[in-house]
Amino acid sequence: RYAPRLAHAQVTGQAWSIGLVLVLHVVDSNRKAEHADLAEQVHARCDAALSNLIGYNLKRSFNGIYIDLAEVLRPLGLRMITFTILTMLKENPGIRLSNLAAAIDMEKPNMVAVIDELASRAWVTRSADPYDRRARQLHLTETGAALQGFAYAEVCDHEESFLQHLDGDERAQLIALLSKIRQPAGQG
Repeated sequence: RYAPRLAHAQVTGQAWSIGLVLVLHVVDSNRKAEHADLAEQVHARCDAALSNLIGYNLKRSFNGIYIDLAEVLRPLGLRMITFTILTMLKENPGIRLSNLAAAIDMEKPNMVAVIDELASRAWVTRSADPYDRRARQLHLTETGAALQGFAYAEVCDHEESFLQHLDGDERAQLIALLSKIRQPAGQG
């Protein structure tokens, strides 16, 4: 005698639960849409207020390039910093760790951690400096050199697609201007 009522209550309860879930989903979707619209409006106002600032434009450009480049390097097991270090080692075989850290403006302890990572993957070797046994020289392994070469070609392809709307003169001008900004004041 209670079984039909219990079954009806269970079905009614399930329907009520499903209805509640659907209502919550619609409300959540509407909130997300409102939030996205508000975020877009705030972004547009901020962009208009900040677009005349060079630093803001540099950061926005960097973010776009960085996110896209991370997707190019990830399948190779690289990040921007590891790619940079491999490239620096290709161009400066035998460089001391401290000189490499200074060249890319990185704290030495942070550089040690990245070099440890690259060495554990057999992409980099460390050896004693013949002129100063306390110092370590860094070299690419054959595998590291091959990876760097392949990654460099991928990065160049990435830049080509990312900057396709700039002609050769504009690219050269952009690099020259960015290099000028990078120099400390009074040294340009």
